[in-house]
Amino acid sequence: MSYWTGSKINEERSRFRTSALSLIDQMFSVLMRIRLGLYVQDVADRFCISTARKEATYSKYFNTWIALLHVELKAMNPFPSRAKVDQTMPDSFKKKYPSVRTIIDCIEIFIQRSSSIINQSITFSNYKHHTTIKFLVGITPSGVISFVSEGWGGRVSDRALTMESGFIDLLDENDSVMADKGFTIKDLLEKKKCHLNIPPFRGQSSQFSTNQVFETQEIAELRIHVERSIGRVKNFHILQGVMPISLAPNATKIFQVCCWLSNFDVPLVKN
Repeated sequence: MSYWTGSKINEERSRFRTSALSLIDQMFSVLMRIRLGLYVQDVADRFCISTARKEATYSKYFNTWIALLHVELKAMNPFPSRAKVDQTMPDSFKKKYPSVRTIIDCIEIFIQRSSSIINQSITFSNYKHHTTIKFLVGITPSGVISFVSEGWGGRVSDRALTMESGFIDLLDENDSVMADKGFTIKDLLEKKKCHLNIPPFRGQSSQFSTNQVFETQEIAELRIHVERSIGRVKNFHILQGVMPISLAPNATKIFQVCCWLSNFDVPLVKN
């Protein structure tokens, strides 16, 4: 194992010195930390890391294994093909929305405020009233997380994040995307010859028509799956509370690893 120690990989130490923990225990401790949200000192004490700088030693383990898990899990979770989505399409989608390729939503993770005024401006979310890192998450109709964007400052809009994340480039002609009303991306999808399924807007009418009410209910019942999927990701306690600024460089990898690990859970949508 070559350990990450900041700006470079410390191969010499891993090559000539015996590690304080076995590799399997290192991996287990990292999985335990992201699931339970434990502090570095707590994990180091639990696993009896007896080196003089046990917190620095465990941080080295954590950063290395997060990078490794990210590479391996990314290869196991590619964006599924149209044929694969159709093969696993639940009956609830086949009836009226058979062309849906992905259901998308955004999630914001609280992060410790930076001392930099510029970084504060980029990460401050008007919606959450806090400094956050924002991600775009997409799931298949069957509930599998199929797309996770890079982390962006909480100031970014849903439209800008969708446009810059590369998500639209993954779609094929005649695909459709299901989302909330906040995603004003219809024109972006039309350029790709794709469609957007969102609840209807009332416009200048005093109330919704009967068909609009039913359409809103139908989309809400199906779009709820992306919120359920994100709820599974939030069960990883390292994402709860306020993420320390020391984890900011690895925030994207940590969040994506949590998303891909949640795909090992039981199926989200039956039938």
